[in-house]
Amino acid sequence: MLSETINLYISVVLADGSIVKSGRLLVQNLHMAARGGYNGVFQYDSDYLSHPNAYDLDPANLKLSAELIHAFKPESGIHGVFQDSLPGRWGNRLLAYKAGYHEHHYAPPHLLAALGNSGMGAMLYSEETQAHTELKDPSIDFADLAKAMEEADSYEQDETLQMELKFLVTAGYSAGGARPKVLVKKDGLYLAKFSSRNDRTPTLLVDLEAAGMELGRRAGLEIPYFEVCQVREKPVLLVKRFDVTEEGGRRALLSFATLLDRDPSLGSYSGMAEILRLYSRQPREDLKKLFMQMIVNVAIHNTDDHLQNFSMIHDADGWRLSPVYDLTPSFLQGRQATTIDGKAANITLENIINEGKKFGLSKTKTLEIVDALRISLRDWSDIITDDYARKKIDVRMNLLFDSF
Repeated sequence: MLSETINLYISVVLADGSIVKSGRLLVQNLHMAARGGYNGVFQYDSDYLSHPNAYDLDPANLKLSAELIHAFKPESGIHGVFQDSLPGRWGNRLLAYKAGYHEHHYAPPHLLAALGNSGMGAMLYSEETQAHTELKDPSIDFADLAKAMEEADSYEQDETLQMELKFLVTAGYSAGGARPKVLVKKDGLYLAKFSSRNDRTPTLLVDLEAAGMELGRRAGLEIPYFEVCQVREKPVLLVKRFDVTEEGGRRALLSFATLLDRDPSLGSYSGMAEILRLYSRQPREDLKKLFMQMIVNVAIHNTDDHLQNFSMIHDADGWRLSPVYDLTPSFLQGRQATTIDGKAANITLENIINEGKKFGLSKTKTLEIVDALRISLRDWSDIITDDYARKKIDVRMNLLFDSF
């Protein structure tokens, strides 16, 4: 049985690669969720509070203070900013497998302890009083990606397999999301995404995400460098990591689910706009970027636009809207995960105009943005090659642009 109380000492990796202890997280009642839930509290380290490069780990919910800050999240016992460090469904299962937790009852704080100093983003976790003094990057060499993919295939087939997942547990548990992915080193640090053995069409989702990112790039969104390569005769999408600095340090990332302190599926674009007004160091520029991304999401049928798929990123000058990620035409559902003008389906140009007002945009300015996006996306059908996807996206394009 795992411990019922966890002390986690949390450090932050700064952009220059230096590591600073930021505070302590105490979580209790880890086996008593049915009787009131987990109880977590965080306190900033006094040395961090006086550090010249200290910043709010979460400007909305974890402001710099000497006070004890309760999590008020009995389902996890941890604050949203720390939940963001965990890799999501796919990676959490692997992390538990690696740590030997899969045969026990475990809670999110146990996973943070197992994550240690090898997660994405800027946070490091330790159960020892002595904080981490170095950052461990779990990326594997690109040459070993084929082996990791083989292991992923076996693991998806039977998670109870008693086998060594040498490459998968090294590089496959740090990345977020619900699908197979690993961290790799090539000519830099990348996130490698590939198909699941459960996919009906093995190449479709990788091809669609690459197409979505290309359309986003043409539309003027801030898209990280990406490329598609063939490994084991399957397409793999490589996306360059934007949480890594040139000096080898890290940039902190915060999801809008954390910033808004709500379920990722219960958000609105205007709600995210309000967060940008409050905390972005360049709100006008970021508001326009988010508004453009909203229109692109609708146009290309990216309905997986929940709050966890939008983030703010921290650099030396403060918080900004992060580059775009997970920009994938998705047809598992017809409704947007994040609402526009109070609607999640059948979004029209009128809805875009109404939402634009909540972004502080006049009708004239909104129509200028829509027209520019219409022109930049006019060759979308040359990029989206799947017939079913073409039909779905064509309906969206007509709703948005034909009445313009």
